[in-house]
Amino acid sequence: MKESVASSVRAKVARKAVRSFLTPADFSGSPRAVEVELSRIAAKGDLTHIRKGLYWKGPRTRLGMTPPRPMSVALYLAGPGSGPAGFTAAAALGLTTQVPATAEIAVPSRVPSPVPGVRFTSRHSSRRELRLTAEEVALVEVLKDWPVTVEASWRELAKKTSELVESGSIRPERVTRDVEAEHRPAIREGWDRLRLELEL
Repeated sequence: MKESVASSVRAKVARKAVRSFLTPADFSGSPRAVEVELSRIAAKGDLTHIRKGLYWKGPRTRLGMTPPRPMSVALYLAGPGSGPAGFTAAAALGLTTQVPATAEIAVPSRVPSPVPGVRFTSRHSSRRELRLTAEEVALVEVLKDWPVTVEASWRELAKKTSELVESGSIRPERVTRDVEAEHRPAIREGWDRLRLELEL
């Protein structure tokens, strides 16, 4: 391996923010050479090897590097437009105290290969095209299942939605475009009600 490739990989890993995923595609140089150096860095404990071609730079403790949560791995693999579904969506929005044993992730179009502790479910591809945030996906999924997966009231859902809109985590125009592609009346009716109440 050329030393320049190894040095470049080490330098970029050092600069990478904590709680970041890395793949050989993130680096310049021969993919094989990059993979070899990433493996070496992981062997030293400065990265965690998640699966073939995927590494994690997590917080360091005296016991070693903190691994990523299964849901974080799942969302990374699922890509843009993916997000929590079912009880996982309700929990992500703070609308239930239930913590599902298996996280459920809604994926636009084709689902990734399995991740322990995670169940993927396929949704329409427009979510990827719209690049919905995880919070936007969670909201649409909660509206789809309302009120089955939540313990909170509609008022609490509206309050949480308002907070997320204000913070920029939910963009009403993107959610509206996604909802227009949905075939479930409950989603459209729920979103129309939220938009009216919150004047979105």
